[in-house]
Amino acid sequence: MALIQANKEDISENVITVGNLNRQKTVNSLLTDVKQVNEFAGYYIYTGKYNGEKITTAFHGIGIPSMALISNDLASLGAKKIVRFGSGFSVTPDLKTGELAVVMGYSYNPNGTFYQYLKDNMGIALTPDYSLLRKLTDNLDKKSLKYRAGNVFTSDALQAHDSEFIKKLDERNHIAVELEGAGLYFMADIKKFKTVSMHLIYGNLATNESLSPENINKTEKEAAQALIETMID
Repeated sequence: MALIQANKEDISENVITVGNLNRQKTVNSLLTDVKQVNEFAGYYIYTGKYNGEKITTAFHGIGIPSMALISNDLASLGAKKIVRFGSGFSVTPDLKTGELAVVMGYSYNPNGTFYQYLKDNMGIALTPDYSLLRKLTDNLDKKSLKYRAGNVFTSDALQAHDSEFIKKLDERNHIAVELEGAGLYFMADIKKFKTVSMHLIYGNLATNESLSPENINKTEKEAAQALIETMID
């Protein structure tokens, strides 16, 4: 069953996915001629233009299964680049709230969606498209946005993690934790589209710091522009 009830011509080859409807509004504010093309099951999708280039924004819901479903549909409708602008929580003092985590690789629990596709417990490397990764970091540098590139853990249960688990992630060279990213990188491998992902750090689980709503809005808009320009450069 398709979650996206739209025609192929309604979806751009360049798609930004988000898990927060307010963030989607922020990304949409940078586009012109924005048109809603899907709202089925709460998966809101819009298509507009940035400097004349067609861009689609898609709400991917919460969790790996939801991300896998929506990215599968997007790829089936012709998307060639599906990138993600998410939020996350730092697990190291070195990545501060308000900064960005650019994901070089996701780690994950090899069950659920992954097992359903692979039919075994073999772990595979979940990495981005190198050209998109390089363009994204170049664009963030141009805008003087602070970021750190590294490994991120995709969790199925954020609230279940205690301080010992967070410390373990830091010791194992992770910089943040979030809920969906491994699903996107996995589906990029399965469906053969290009991807890269970044997360605005809302809170630091190592220092218990959090980001104010005012700073969230300001940084999200600047980072969203860098991500859009990554896809159309």
